[in-house]
Parts: sequence; structure tokens; C-alpha cells
Amino acid sequence: ADELRMVMNMGLVRRWTGLLLLATSCSALESRPALLRRGGSILRHRGAPAMGMFVTDPSFNLAAGAATLGTLAGGLEDIKGRDGNKLPTAPLFGGAALLLILFSAFLCFQTATLRFTFDDSTFALVKADGLNSGENVIVGGENRWKYDSFVNYDFLPSEQLPILVYFKETQTPAASREEVPIAVDDAEGQVHFFPAISNTQELKEQFVKHGCAKL
Repeated sequence: ADELRMVMNMGLVRRWTGLLLLATSCSALESRPALLRRGGSILRHRGAPAMGMFVTDPSFNLAAGAATLGTLAGGLEDIKGRDGNKLPTAPLFGGAALLLILFSAFLCFQTATLRFTFDDSTFALVKADGLNSGENVIVGGENRWKYDSFVNYDFLPSEQLPILVYFKETQTPAASREEVPIAVDDAEGQVHFFPAISNTQELKEQFVKHGCAKL
């Protein structure tokens, strides 16, 4: 029993060390000088007016959750049986640990480099420095949508445990719309999903404030 606890502790130490390095990297990314003031209006947005635009706070909760699960999976990988060998489940837990830590690093980077903004007429996804985030990878076009094009929005699986931000809009032309594997409602429009890398309470408050449709 003592040997088993020692093996588990060694595995956890390695994983927590990796988690600490990941957290340090996230903090370094987040602490870079930013042109956007979080939870308020833009300080400086190259060529764009600074008034009337709200920037939601970033949230590293999702990245931290994935890293924690990865660490736990890594600890389970290191469990050994009485014969001193790892259990048959070791490859499964090891693979899960690797995938979760990589996913956490991806989420950490996205959280540090992207922001959701609200101006007088549109909801947008921009870079942390206020620049355009590029074309939407699914349907093309700018990641900016008018409030009056919304037909629904939600947080999945729930507002209390938000992992994905969901919304559907009719701004995307019907000919350019793409099917997605998850359908929350049957309304017409293009579905969008984003990981919950922002303060979802602020997102909800802004959706309500700007009259975005909710089924």
C-alpha cells in the first residue's frame, strides 16, 4: 500500500509541475500589455471609436478545468498493481491526460488572445489588441454579427457549468450556411459555437441588454 501511494504521489508531482508551468504561461500571456480594457470599454482600438463598446472579461476556468482533469488522468495512469507493473488502463489514462493537457494549453492561448465585444449594433469576436480576428472558419466572413439577426443563444451544457457559448443568427446568407452536429433548436439560421473563454455572466448580461432574441 505504501509503494502504491508513493507511485501515485510521484505521478501527481510530475503532472502538477506541468500544470504549474501551464498556469505560468497563461499568466504571462494574460499580463501582456493589452489595448482592450477588460469588463468595460475599449481603451484604444486602432481606427475605431472607443466609446460605446463593452469588452467581456476573459475566463480561464475552462482551461483550468481541462488541465485539472488531465492531471488526474495522469495520476491514474501511474497506478501500479501488486506485481509492480502499471494497470491495463494505463495507456487509456495516459492518452486522456495528454489530450486534456494539450486541449488546456489551446484554451489558455485562446483565452489570452481573443475577446468578445459588444458595440451599439453588433457582437464580435476580436483579438486581444482589438484587431479583426479574421474570417469565420466555418462560413467565412467577419466574426461580427448584428443583434437583430440573433434568433437564439444559450450556454451549454448549462449556465451554471458553461463549456460552450451557442448562438444562432440569420445574418449569414442561406447559401453560405453550414450544418453542425449539435442542434439546440429548430429555428432558421446559422449555428455558432465558441468555447466559454469569457465571463459568461457578462456575455448573458450584454445579450439581454442589447435585445438579442432568446428562445
